[in-house]
Amino acid sequence: MTLPPHVDLRDLRLVLEVARHRSFTVAADAAHLSQSALSRAVNDTERRVGVRLFDRTTRSVETTPAGDEFVRIATRLLAGHEQGMREFMLFRDGSGGLVRVSSLPSVAATVLPALVAHLRREAPDIVLDIHDTLAHDATEDLLAGRADLAITSDDDLPEGVSFTPLLTDRFHAVHRHDHRFAEAGTVTWSELAEEPAVAFGRASSLRALTDATFAALGTAPHEIVEAQNIAVIAGLVSAGLGVAAAPATVLPLMSFAGLATTPLIDPDVERTLGIASVPLRSVAPAVRRVAEALAHLTGPASELARHGSGAERRNDGSGPTSA
Repeated sequence: MTLPPHVDLRDLRLVLEVARHRSFTVAADAAHLSQSALSRAVNDTERRVGVRLFDRTTRSVETTPAGDEFVRIATRLLAGHEQGMREFMLFRDGSGGLVRVSSLPSVAATVLPALVAHLRREAPDIVLDIHDTLAHDATEDLLAGRADLAITSDDDLPEGVSFTPLLTDRFHAVHRHDHRFAEAGTVTWSELAEEPAVAFGRASSLRALTDATFAALGTAPHEIVEAQNIAVIAGLVSAGLGVAAAPATVLPLMSFAGLATTPLIDPDVERTLGIASVPLRSVAPAVRRVAEALAHLTGPASELARHGSGAERRNDGSGPTSA
């Protein structure tokens, strides 16, 4: 099998100049070369590809059929090269590239859409690949190199993983509007334990927090219905099978069920959400830009941070902490 001839980008550009201007003299001026230098370069390209690309007379220069095909391919190759270099420059400057994010489902649904909208405006060539998953799976994705960033809670992170806090997420009681909690300004965890509970599955980081809170108080709900999916939790509460404890970022995902929420106190339980990363691992500039954008969007003055703190409460089915 004969190997293809070596023709570099300069050779392609010079052939295209001659084809475009149909004149060695004009093409040489455009390429800032002497006519003899351009002629030698084109002759050398023809020798390497093994075919004549131009029919030359004293009055005209015309491409041969092989020249037409060479021009078509050269045009495509140069366009691809230029596009590739533009993409690399965007990557280098943090304005382009693929960023893989593994995130808690609640954060993926309530925080990341604002990030995607921000990037579409400010850095449209950055592509986010979002994987919503449980907290420990997000960390595993990060450690295995399947994710550039993990957005998770700060509980039980393995050694070698750093954590940058983004916002705190306060727990609320989730209940029907006709429940006795609907008239209360706050609900204690001990009062919550007196009610039948709809709880997240034991694999959930939320379940670990609620179980630890009940254990510290020396109490626990006597009746528990478990589900892993947030929508299922909301549906079970709506059906009157119990009440639930959920942090503020989860509540919008329950809004379809028309439930009410009330802040939980004694104690005030919050989880800290943030970015988990591997400090010694090299990352693309776009990854740093995404992390910076997340910090900006969830900063102290942001709507996300204010809502996540549970600073506002409504039981009328509206507002940022109502489900």
